[in-house]
Amino acid sequence: MNRLCLLGCVVLLAACREKAPDEGAIRVSVKYGSFKPACVRVEAKDANGHQEATDILSSQFKNAEKNEVLVAVRRKADWDATLDLTVSSYAETDGNRCSGEAVERFTNAALTIVPKEYTRFDVALKAVDADGDGSPSGIEWAGISDCDETKADVRPGAEEKCDTTIDYDCDGKFACADSDCTERTCTDGDLCNTGKRCIGVGASAQCGGGTPKCQQSVGQCQTTVTCESSTGECIEGNVQEGAACDPGNPCMTDGRCTADKQCVGTLKTCTTPTSPACQEPTGTCNPTNGICEYTPKPVTTSCVDGNVCHEPGFCDGNGTCIGTDTPCPPMECKTAVGCTANNSCVYSGDPAQLNLPCSLDESGTPRVCTVTGQCVAFPYTPSNFDPNAIPGGEIGELRTTGAVVFDTETQTWTPQANGGPDTTAFTLKTVAQGGGAPDILLIPVRTLALGGELRIVGSRPVILAVYGDATLNHSILASGQIVNGAPVPGAGGNQACTTSQGNNGTFSGGQGGGGGGAGGATAGANGGRGLNANATRGDGGSLQASAFIPLLGGCAGGAGGGTGNAAGGPGGAGGGAIQISVARTLTVGKTLSVSGGGGLGGKANASNDAAAGGGGGGSGGRIVLEAFQVSLTSNARLTANGGGGGEGGGAGAGVANPGADGISGSEDTATSANGGKDGATTGGDGGKGGTSNTPTSGENGGTVVLGSGGGGGGGGAAGSIYLRSLQSCTQADGYVISPAATGGCQPL
Repeated sequence: MNRLCLLGCVVLLAACREKAPDEGAIRVSVKYGSFKPACVRVEAKDANGHQEATDILSSQFKNAEKNEVLVAVRRKADWDATLDLTVSSYAETDGNRCSGEAVERFTNAALTIVPKEYTRFDVALKAVDADGDGSPSGIEWAGISDCDETKADVRPGAEEKCDTTIDYDCDGKFACADSDCTERTCTDGDLCNTGKRCIGVGASAQCGGGTPKCQQSVGQCQTTVTCESSTGECIEGNVQEGAACDPGNPCMTDGRCTADKQCVGTLKTCTTPTSPACQEPTGTCNPTNGICEYTPKPVTTSCVDGNVCHEPGFCDGNGTCIGTDTPCPPMECKTAVGCTANNSCVYSGDPAQLNLPCSLDESGTPRVCTVTGQCVAFPYTPSNFDPNAIPGGEIGELRTTGAVVFDTETQTWTPQANGGPDTTAFTLKTVAQGGGAPDILLIPVRTLALGGELRIVGSRPVILAVYGDATLNHSILASGQIVNGAPVPGAGGNQACTTSQGNNGTFSGGQGGGGGGAGGATAGANGGRGLNANATRGDGGSLQASAFIPLLGGCAGGAGGGTGNAAGGPGGAGGGAIQISVARTLTVGKTLSVSGGGGLGGKANASNDAAAGGGGGGSGGRIVLEAFQVSLTSNARLTANGGGGGEGGGAGAGVANPGADGISGSEDTATSANGGKDGATTGGDGGKGGTSNTPTSGENGGTVVLGSGGGGGGGGAAGSIYLRSLQSCTQADGYVISPAATGGCQPL
């Protein structure tokens, strides 16, 4: 493309009266306003595919004073007479060529050239450039328009300045938000910091960093320097006269600032020796550490060291007074903690003597040291009896050499001669509980040494009070049992039960309802109904009060409903009540059980097809273990499980089958005792006894052809176990406590 040859030639016209060529030509007029194009491009083409173009730089404009460019375009002889002509203006050039995007473009697609005449094509540019910076505005085009026609330094392509809010290069961003300013210096209007730079990219970029212009002087007693934000001027304040400072000399005190920025102090005086009796009254200050040093007085100087437990003594020559010690005499259960005057000592409890034996009282009662330094029979207050009310002469020894049974009602031991204790070696004492609760049989001993199993029966609960240590390597049992077909309670069982005893079943229409299980730590379970709807069940007994005072055993289950030779099964017996109170350490290495007895099965009579209900299970009793230290070995077994209910009897077609007895509560496991079953085909099974789980109800009596059965007895509830220890209990893995002990191992 040749700028001087378009359709033959392009002539820049200086006037409109120039003669047209013979081939004819196009007279192009490009008028412009405040925006003078940097370059004008003229392009032509015809229908045969001929096309050419030429660029005219602004330096070649002939009518610049009129803001007009006149161009004559000659047609070549081989081109059509009708042409498509386009005129474009540009704001940029590249050498002798127009460059960049066209600012404006005008096209006439059908200009007919007349020989020897000019065909006119007039163009008026609309772009403006009010500030004369060469960047157009006022039109829509593909390039960037001038964004401020009032400032010549604001235009597309201008250098962005990073300290103002003006968008100098017209890219829609200014200051640090413009990527041109990244890492360039800025001020952001802050005159009190220098060297700030644009940090970040885009709209979130900030003018940050920099160094404060006004620097604070280093050192004490210097003035505070501030910066005036509007001018950047550094302003020095006044010294805070009298402010605390460090003079740099350990022997100077009361450091303070002066008006001339100095730190001064007061020379330290040494007139208070630590040991006035053995040091001279005036000393000198050591400048390396600021410590006052005093000259010791001679060793012949008498002195008092200030310890009220010392007599006067003499100085040691190093400034220390050595008084004459007057030691406090030792005291049982206590240790000396000081004295208020010579030979007047002050004592407190000695932890090293805690729970060790101490002097007997006048009656000969064994005693131990308490945490407060007292010498007492028991280091805690035991339950249900007063250990201090037992004369020393009544505290004996209980020793057995084999298995024995102790009856609290008759106060006898069986066998006596072979394995039983020497009954003259200890005293049996009765403790009244009141409120309808049975009297307690208390056995106070210095020594408890069992050589075999001890089973306790009878109407009274038992307390073994040991004034010392006790180790149980043989079982102590006070469980409810079935002996020779009859329920036998443990020691103190079946007493003061009232509503906790299981209710009896009723008999009607040839069948009996099962008896209710006895209540304990929970309510007992209900018995089952006989096949006849009128043979109602016995409800379970209510739960007993949750306390270890008074000391009560378990309760009996209700009897099954029955009549004549078809007697209802008796309710299971309640477990007993045992309390073992030990002044020092109680070690349990065997079984302690007060589990309830199983209910007995209901009877049946073939002659009248009568089937009685089974008895309800007895509830577990109560165990109370308390000591300065309770220790359970892996072989310890503490149980107060409930007994299972008896099975109902079954009769019919000339056949009668008694119900099976319920199983008594386990003495050494946490397994629920099963109710009686499989004794009578139509008899309802007895319910399971309680452990840590609640007991279950007896089943209803069933029927087969010409046969019917009584209801099963309900399961008895578990009793309660209390562990009380002044020190934390020690419990080896493998022990069994059923049900769970109340309070775990409750501190006293």
